[in-house]
Amino acid sequence: MPAGPVTIYPASHGANEFKGWGIATNTSDLMENSCPEEFRKIKNNHILQSSFDNITAESSIFPSPNGFVNSAVTACSHHQHLQIRLEDVWLSILSQLNIYINAHAEELRDKFVAHDGQKNLDISEEEIDIRGQGGGRTRFRVDWGKFSYKMTQLIAENVKDPSLREWIIPSFTTTTELDRAVAAIMMMATMQNYFTYSCSILCGLPSVTLLGEKSDWEDLAKRAERLVTFGEQPKQWYTLLEPVLARFVTSFDTPEAEETNDFWQKIAHYSGGGSEPTYLSGWITAFCFWDGKGKSFYDLLYTIVDSTPILLLDAARYHRIETEHIPPGWASVPVLLDDNGVQTHCVLVAGHVAIKATSSGRNLDASGHGETTTGTGTGLDTISAVSGWWMYKTKSEAELKAEWRVEVKKWVATYRTHVKELTAAFRG
Repeated sequence: MPAGPVTIYPASHGANEFKGWGIATNTSDLMENSCPEEFRKIKNNHILQSSFDNITAESSIFPSPNGFVNSAVTACSHHQHLQIRLEDVWLSILSQLNIYINAHAEELRDKFVAHDGQKNLDISEEEIDIRGQGGGRTRFRVDWGKFSYKMTQLIAENVKDPSLREWIIPSFTTTTELDRAVAAIMMMATMQNYFTYSCSILCGLPSVTLLGEKSDWEDLAKRAERLVTFGEQPKQWYTLLEPVLARFVTSFDTPEAEETNDFWQKIAHYSGGGSEPTYLSGWITAFCFWDGKGKSFYDLLYTIVDSTPILLLDAARYHRIETEHIPPGWASVPVLLDDNGVQTHCVLVAGHVAIKATSSGRNLDASGHGETTTGTGTGLDTISAVSGWWMYKTKSEAELKAEWRVEVKKWVATYRTHVKELTAAFRG
């Protein structure tokens, strides 16, 4: 009985090479294609700091608005090996919880805080060391990952239940400083209706590998139990998560069992047309309970046509969503930077924002169709989710409105041109 990691082989065939879609060449390119809503707000295209500062085309990182869900779906539908970290699953849960709490902030206020409105939490460089490498007393020397982690300590001091911080920040054997920073920014974003933040300077899977120890996955499943305390919808959501998280744990005990392989083959079901699904169902939708605005997809469960395949795990019935409606796996939160009276409005963005491709070193599937034929070549046949963060200086409302007016004028001009062309063609 392996303690971990564990690899399951749901299908007998080899893996196909991952072809990807527009590899990210730098941090700006990655953000533009993973978080376009945030990217358009950046002032002068100036990202102050990021955990992706060192990526290049050779990093084999591909933008994705939801790295965890899309890596699982892609591996299933295109026959790649899949690696899953505990932090991938936990951050996916946190990103959904962030959407729900922000959509129901006033309903949940009494659960989290005793104050009205937003209470400002400020971190001063004089109080704690949040400077990055190189030191210096400038806004560009602040380590914003460290800042976010320290800010969660202030949040814990100002919420009704300080254990919320310990629950949110992962502490598995595989957890890195980057994981903690991403989770910390997620926590800040989740609590942004109660606090403001400032900084003063002074489908056919060849294999699935669950990284970490079995005890880590048991810890993750235990953490998730607290979700039921956040309201009726989170309680309903947990009924979908619980069977999935339980089977993550049992995969360590019986990785070769038929029941285990069957579970991993049911990550996703597809219905609709073409080589890519129009609709997505299967247990991966447990990580897609709310859309980006906090509306539950599960409300649509009973409108599904009878021909749609529905997955049942224990007593849980899993819903379907349109693939284009997969919710974002990232969150953003405003931060006010006060540098000796010079105020700069910034935004922190963090979450699952990419998919990384690597090579397992095993031979690729020679058929390319998920058959049992094994070739002699190797390639980028393994994919996994990538998380990280950015800090940028935001445009003012006036600048955003000015850009919007320019875009409207362009659209009107294009529309008028089309009307003239159609009129001329009709008369001709």
